Amino acid sequence: MDKLIALSRLLFAFALIALAAAIYSFTQEAKQLRTELPALLAQVDTTAQRITPVIAEINNLQSIVPSILEQSAEYQRLIPEVLQRIDDINQQLPLIVSEVEQVRDAIPPIIEQSDAWHRSLPTVLKQVDQTNQTVRQTNQQISNVNQKVPEILAESAALRKDVPEIIVQAEGLVAQAEQAGREASKGAVSGVIGGILNSPFQLVDKITDVSSETFGLKQDKSYTDSDRDKHKAALTKLMKTPQKGQSTRWSNSRSGNSGEVIIQSVTNTNDATCYSVLSRLNIDSGPDKGTHNVITDKCIDN
Repeated sequence: MDKLIALSRLLFAFALIALAAAIYSFTQEAKQLRTELPALLAQVDTTAQRITPVIAEINNLQSIVPSILEQSAEYQRLIPEVLQRIDDINQQLPLIVSEVEQVRDAIPPIIEQSDAWHRSLPTVLKQVDQTNQTVRQTNQQISNVNQKVPEILAESAALRKDVPEIIVQAEGLVAQAEQAGREASKGAVSGVIGGILNSPFQLVDKITDVSSETFGLKQDKSYTDSDRDKHKAALTKLMKTPQKGQSTRWSNSRSGNSGEVIIQSVTNTNDATCYSVLSRLNIDSGPDKGTHNVITDKCIDN
């Protein structure tokens, strides 16, 4: 029993020593904490100052989040349309690629043509030089003509004095020529002057069915079939409402020829309506170049 008490006392003594050591260690820790506490508080203050802007920025972000979510929803709504457009573009890509290939195939002929132009450039420049030389010669001739202008003007003034008499003589010659032309055309085109036709269509056919000889042409090809068709179309249009003095023109881009149809007179009787029609043909080139006229007199039975 005494041994147990002695052992208890020994253990109690060790416990007191451990407690004292713990108290001493706690005191040292507390002392160190008291020493470091100001620095820790300063760091806390610094951290708090840094956290405040972060918190404010977070608040701002939270206010922006709804609009961002709304825009995101709008983007999500547009995604199907964007995908559809992408599909459309993908469908058009083969056509675009095909066109690019066609353009690529067309490039070599263009380059070849460009090379041909490049080769012909010296010839063109030579022709330009020749043209410039011709222009200079022409200018020299014009200068020579300008020197003669006063003399020409003097002769023109003298000629104006004689014009009235010349006009009177010309009018007489024109009247005689028209009468001679009318008589010649009657025999050449219509045969019998007093012949009676049944319809305006026959009149158009008779007037337009003329030969090159009727116009006094040297070559048949001067008055082509397409010229005849243009002539007939113009006369057909004119005969829809025929009146004295009416006229219509025609032109043929293929042959270069042109013409005019003029109703010179319309005479009505009890039995028929008679027309005098002037057909004028302008030959653009060749041995028959110039103006040729034919006058036709025909009547249509009423």
